[in-house]
Amino acid sequence: MILNAILFLVGFLRTLFFVVVFYYLFKFLIRLLAPLFGYQAVNKNQQSRAQRADRREGDVRVDNAQYQQSHIRKDQGEYVDFEEID
Repeated sequence: MILNAILFLVGFLRTLFFVVVFYYLFKFLIRLLAPLFGYQAVNKNQQSRAQRADRREGDVRVDNAQYQQSHIRKDQGEYVDFEEID
């Protein structure tokens, strides 16, 4: 019984070790081969730092790309519900 538990633990740790090794090996190979296929690995911090360097101090930029497309057609208009107050 104890031998089975020890063998199970050894097998589990060995499997876990191989999974971790394959994960980092795959990650390394992707970073190594990605430039060959035209993909560039850009660090998000470097990208945001480069965008901030392009702007002058005091400039404000607002990106509303998600709000530019309206779900209301232009010929339909917008419905406003209101109550008249005496």
